[in-house]
Amino acid sequence: GKVYLAQNLRYLREQKGLSQRECAEIFGLSGSAVTMWEQDQRKPDIEMIARLAEYFGVTLDELVLKNLKPPLPLYASNIKYLRKRQEITQEDMAVFLGFSGKSSLCAVETGKSGISIENLEKLSDFFGVTLDQMVKHDLSKEGV
Repeated sequence: GKVYLAQNLRYLREQKGLSQRECAEIFGLSGSAVTMWEQDQRKPDIEMIARLAEYFGVTLDELVLKNLKPPLPLYASNIKYLRKRQEITQEDMAVFLGFSGKSSLCAVETGKSGISIENLEKLSDFFGVTLDQMVKHDLSKEGV
């Protein structure tokens, strides 16, 4: 089966808000060690994998064999697709939704943060699609 260690380490580290250097320091390693693990250029030894799993609160199986990063919700990729298709900037879309800035919209489009049902309805209306289409369909494949 596929090994997810490298991408899981990156995902778990980012969830904790740690830089690669901070993560390395926690485990008494050089900063480049974590970088190499996350780029799959080198693998931690089994003792280190066990320590990492314990630190991040996951099992060894989960850390190595399961893709821990949740899939990008369809609405996130749909918002990005529809916005780009209509040539609307992230700034303008953020203003339309009443966000403080484009970073909030970026977080929604990359799945880092969710979106309220009110804003999802606002976007569905704006783009002329149903809420159902927005949430359950890959609109880029349907050419909406």
